[in-house]
Amino acid sequence: MVGSGASGAIVAARLARAGWDVLLIEQGRHVAPGTSLRDLIPGFETARARTLDGDWVEHGYPWTACAVGGGTRFYAGISLRMRPVDFDAGDHVVPKALPPAWPFRYEQLRADYEEVEQWVGVTASPGDPSLPGTGRGALPPHPPSPAGRLLSEAARRRGLHPFPVPRASNSVPFAGEPACRDLTGCTDHVCPIGAKGDVFRRILAPALAGGNLTLRSGWKAVRLVESAPGRVTAVDCLRPSTHDRATFRAARFVVAANAVQTAALLLRSRGRHSPRGFGNGRDLVGRGLCFKVGQNVRGTLPHPNGERRSTGRYSTVAITDYYLLDECPTGLGGLLLETNDPDQPDRSRTLRLECLLADQPLWTNRVRLDWAARDRLGLPRVVMDYRPHPVDLRRLDVLRRRAAGLLRAAGAGQIRAEPLDFTLGSAHLHGTCRMGSDPRYAVCGPDGRVLTADNVYAADGSLMPYPGAVNPTLTIQAMANRVARAIIQAGPGSP
Repeated sequence: MVGSGASGAIVAARLARAGWDVLLIEQGRHVAPGTSLRDLIPGFETARARTLDGDWVEHGYPWTACAVGGGTRFYAGISLRMRPVDFDAGDHVVPKALPPAWPFRYEQLRADYEEVEQWVGVTASPGDPSLPGTGRGALPPHPPSPAGRLLSEAARRRGLHPFPVPRASNSVPFAGEPACRDLTGCTDHVCPIGAKGDVFRRILAPALAGGNLTLRSGWKAVRLVESAPGRVTAVDCLRPSTHDRATFRAARFVVAANAVQTAALLLRSRGRHSPRGFGNGRDLVGRGLCFKVGQNVRGTLPHPNGERRSTGRYSTVAITDYYLLDECPTGLGGLLLETNDPDQPDRSRTLRLECLLADQPLWTNRVRLDWAARDRLGLPRVVMDYRPHPVDLRRLDVLRRRAAGLLRAAGAGQIRAEPLDFTLGSAHLHGTCRMGSDPRYAVCGPDGRVLTADNVYAADGSLMPYPGAVNPTLTIQAMANRVARAIIQAGPGSP
């Protein structure tokens, strides 16, 4: 198992529970409670990427986070399900987009959503107008922040339907951990008391106590070793801190390193049987890279909103009324999230909305390797060759105007949009080992297995043919739950 983040932890724990002997390889290290992501980022590998203007830079960000537990240790816990339209968005993409349809529909993932929500402890989201009937959750919702209350009241006056953000964060004690006490800004911090439902605290730590799951942290998977066409028998690894090398053998391999790192691993796995990289006979590995189109819009209140804390929950209110929006090119809008900024000097006078939209899954947007350039580990340079489609930027402009109008209705002035930087990488990584039934457009099948392989699976956001407009973590975890079931049903095979 490569990768211990949102999806890798799910698969590893499911297989271990089923009695399999599982070795979990993780490049990152354990992080202590209260750790800030900002303190770790300087040690992460970068990638070559493009600015919004198309200029190449060397500081692209190909991670959610590199740590045991992955990005879930630092995320805000936002756990929204994708909408039914996201599973078949063919009527809402540009003609040159790769086919966006998933090989199954929302209803076929519903039970996995529910199982993961109960496992990690997701709060309820009553009142979500674009996905009714899913508000039960494992825990009661968090109350809105002062800013969230102002935005909710303004939204209702405009005929909208704001609802509590479903979060993997304890609103009451759960799984032996206390309720959230707003001790940090949540996003970009490891919870100091364990109230956040990160996969290390909720899933990996209990599974490791079971005896047949072994974690090797501080090891980077460099290459899958293919002994016969489609058959992998080992993974070569490198310890970045010492440059030591090791080879681990197994009967089955699951890659869940994130959409960028999973594609890079497969592309590095060149050999006699796979000269273009493992699973890449049709030049599809790395294609369809999606980051989501996102931007924050903020305004200033004339008077304080009652917020007295310098830290607190990152987001408490969501609005999906604009998810389908005729005013948007292609008719598909996106998500508005109330978000706080812990670094804002005077949060009590700031209102902030995040706009999130799905981007087009394009053939030209891809992860690739520059074999002529080497990174600090001596590996070929990872390149995130991504340009947003003009129609997506026009869609963002529509949603941005809606967000600005809502901020004004809530009493804010001095409305301004924060700079756009999503093209350099984001915590929302999707689509480089797309799943489907048609090998012309898919690297993996509906069960996550690489179509040209006997015993290799992907289980992270790389599988997503279309990214949807909501935060992807819960969907990635639900997919991983589904992949784990498929692997268990297929059986362990032989080494």
